[in-house]
Amino acid sequence: MNKTLTMKNILRTLVLIVLVGCTDVNVEKEQKESLVQTLSPTGVKTTVFEKAKFEEINFVSISSEVDLENGTKEAPYKSILKALENTNSGLKSAIVVAAGEYAEGTIHLNKGVSIFGGFSTSNWRRDVTKNKTILLAKDNERILTASDHSTIDGFVFSKASYRGTGAAIYCEGTSPIISNNVFTENIVLGPLNWNPEYWHETANNGGAIYGEKGASPIIENNVFTNNRTENGRGAAIAFDNKCNVVIRNNVFLNNISGTNDPMRSSDGGAISIFNWCKAEIENNIFLENKALSKNDGGAVFVALWSSANVKNNIMVASESGDDAGALFVGGQEHRYGGAELDPIPPKDEFYVTIDNNQFYGNKNSSMNSGALRFTMESRGEFTNNILAFNNGIYFQRSEVAVKENLIFDNFLFIETKDGLKQGSIENNIIWGDFELGTPAKVVGNKIRDGFIDGENNSKAVPEIKNDGKSYFVISTTKSIDASVTHVLIPGSNYAENELVNKVVRAGNKWGIIQSNTKNDLSVWGDLYGVSTIQILPSYTLLK
Repeated sequence: MNKTLTMKNILRTLVLIVLVGCTDVNVEKEQKESLVQTLSPTGVKTTVFEKAKFEEINFVSISSEVDLENGTKEAPYKSILKALENTNSGLKSAIVVAAGEYAEGTIHLNKGVSIFGGFSTSNWRRDVTKNKTILLAKDNERILTASDHSTIDGFVFSKASYRGTGAAIYCEGTSPIISNNVFTENIVLGPLNWNPEYWHETANNGGAIYGEKGASPIIENNVFTNNRTENGRGAAIAFDNKCNVVIRNNVFLNNISGTNDPMRSSDGGAISIFNWCKAEIENNIFLENKALSKNDGGAVFVALWSSANVKNNIMVASESGDDAGALFVGGQEHRYGGAELDPIPPKDEFYVTIDNNQFYGNKNSSMNSGALRFTMESRGEFTNNILAFNNGIYFQRSEVAVKENLIFDNFLFIETKDGLKQGSIENNIIWGDFELGTPAKVVGNKIRDGFIDGENNSKAVPEIKNDGKSYFVISTTKSIDASVTHVLIPGSNYAENELVNKVVRAGNKWGIIQSNTKNDLSVWGDLYGVSTIQILPSYTLLK
């Protein structure tokens, strides 16, 4: 329906453009020294192999002579499976793997055995970027199953296609460290003849990594690109059934769940945390992830009484086919056929914190929860976050404290239910449509159109530092794997890596700066061919 653009609407639009074209977020010291601290999701890095930590070390090189192999540097085993066969059980052991492609069938790690990639075939020096150690699937098998007390570090897990869960790595009740790896183009295929009676049933989850039954891994400093689920949650990572996982300092780029899903079973374009799990999701980059086919959580999905601490992440340009373009939080499970709902667990068993994150350019199909939907009897807090260019943030039927955020999107806070305490909306800047459809404590906010029913709310225009920058682009080039675009801009004199983690926009394309020199930007995402680029402001409050 066409609407007349009134002078009031024009003024609102102009104010929003001015505010959104501004930068970094420091509040005055009596509020908080900084809304968003310096983030450090670096992706993969080369670490020193500490051989003194291991009682036994076996070496592997695809170029080894089979008839001479004995696991030494001079005569390494030709395959990882052969090294595992010759590893003594009960010892703290390491398998060191040189550059090359290895497709051996599923690697079943033994307890206490760690594997490290990224070594030169000539001198055994380590550089995980130059010496790519690539693990490929064989005959549609999973690549690796993890064990306790082990580290998996420095590999490229690529092109696994597996009809099951966890195409690259599977963790059943195990707690490995999974670090400094690249997971790319892995997919879990949907169950055969999938035709459940109801929507939202569990299919095949975890396009790259899947854990269940109490698994408690640490997943850090990895890059996940172009992983998929046909019909299942979490195209990059999925955990189910009382797991406790740490996911930090990773990059998630263009992972897609639900590429062939008729039954809404594929929530979580990058990550799914489901069924009484706990998760620390911290210092990660999420860029252009998607949950297709009427699924929720384009970047991250947390549901069925799972508790998560979501902190210091950057979520950009992700989208969902239903709710929550970036982050979905739900407590209660969908129940059909007259099945009873669960009682709401106590706070010490179920609580979600979302703190110090940035949300830009995320969207969902119904245009109301691009950044976030917090719903279905969820309990928790949403604090110190920055939101702009998303098509809304949505709190529904939940017990939540929304405090000290900068929100330049439409804001929806509706519904309640027996057993939930009243929510609160305190000390925020909300510079979009503000809709409140349930009783809540509304105190100390700056709201674009004002709010007379609360206490100490105002509609004074917030003053924000104008430190965003726009540039004409001299040239763009793609990295070999197309995950990074190198952008050359004129007339700048930035210090090295001064711009790390800054969000950039070029028309309808988005990116996040990986590194920079004076006028050369390395940007996560596809900005190839753009003619101009905008470095988003830092959204620093001046007062």
